[in-house]
Parts: sequence; structure tokens; C-alpha cells
Amino acid sequence: MTVPLPYINTLHMSPYGKSIPYPENGESNHGFKNLKLSPNLIDSIPELSSDTSLKSLIKSLNAQESSFFSVGCFSKMRQTLHGIRHHGYVEFAWNCTTCVQDAIHYFSLFFHFDKYLRNEKFNHSVKLDWIIEEVRFCDVGICGFCCAIFIDTAPCQLTAEAVTAWQISLKTIQLFLHTIPRSPSNVIYADTGLNLGGFSA
Repeated sequence: MTVPLPYINTLHMSPYGKSIPYPENGESNHGFKNLKLSPNLIDSIPELSSDTSLKSLIKSLNAQESSFFSVGCFSKMRQTLHGIRHHGYVEFAWNCTTCVQDAIHYFSLFFHFDKYLRNEKFNHSVKLDWIIEEVRFCDVGICGFCCAIFIDTAPCQLTAEAVTAWQISLKTIQLFLHTIPRSPSNVIYADTGLNLGGFSA
């Protein structure tokens, strides 16, 4: 008999598209910050001011040795009729001109992440929804794709329970993405003071 998993991990293609960098609008959208080239800007992102776990994930995504760069993020606690939930997302893209232009590389990431959850015996009641979206990176003239992972915890009676599920989910994503190797070609963004090369699947 198959034991049902406590989490849900899904993948979708968005029917929409967007351009990056996108302008600030004075509301919840604070504009794209290129943390790959300017890591010091991480402290200017309001969404990270009170969420150390999300900040750690964003910092890891934009490290020079990472295969990715962040596109956006969000974090919020909310009260529902059934309990407290923590929800939000992290959005990222391949830092490789080859990988970023073919959505199949995100499909591959999702497949291996699903296996990773099983191998690590991830046992938290969380919904992880991967959404791949077309995007134009205007500053480098590349059309390709980015991916957002929406995380939504199950209703919890205690705030601490929702926070724990959220934090462990983010840490799991961070550890998985850190395992993705990089290769020395086709980099999109890199510190010109470092000869780190680019990344591929």
C-alpha cells in the first residue's frame, strides 16, 4: 500500500510573460535587483528584512558559485479560518545563456528536486508549486524563461509551526539548488573581477 506524501510538489507553465528589469511601482513591486552583480543590494529588499531564511536562500542563489540568480521573492504570514499559514515564493533563473533559453532545463530541475524530496524524506505539510514563465532579460537582450517556486504551508494552530515548515522548505530548496554544478561557459552575469565562468545543466 502506498503511503500518501505529506507535501504536494507540482509544476506548471504560466500563460503570461514579462520583462526584466521591471520598473518600480511604489507598491509591493520594488523592482528587480541584480544581486549577482551587486550583492550589497540585498539589504535594500523589503521582503527580506524580517525573513532570515528567505534572505539566506536569496543570498545563496546569487553567490558567484551559484548556477542561478534571483528574480523576485515574497514572504507573508496569514490567518485563515483553519489556522495560520506562511506563504510566499522565490523566483530565479539560470545564469547561463543556453539553459535560460530552453524551459526543459527547469523541467529537469523539478524532476530532480522531486526525487530529492523523497530521498531526503521531506515530511512537512507544504505545497510547492513550480511555475515556469517566459521572460525577456532586457539588459542583456535574451529571451528565455524564469521559474517561481510558490510555497504555502498547511494551516497550523501555532505560528511557530507555520514558521518552521516555511523555514525548512526554504532550506531544502537552498540545499538542492546548491548541488547543481556550474560549467565554465555562457555566463549571463558575473563579477568581472572573478573568472568563474557560466553554468549549464
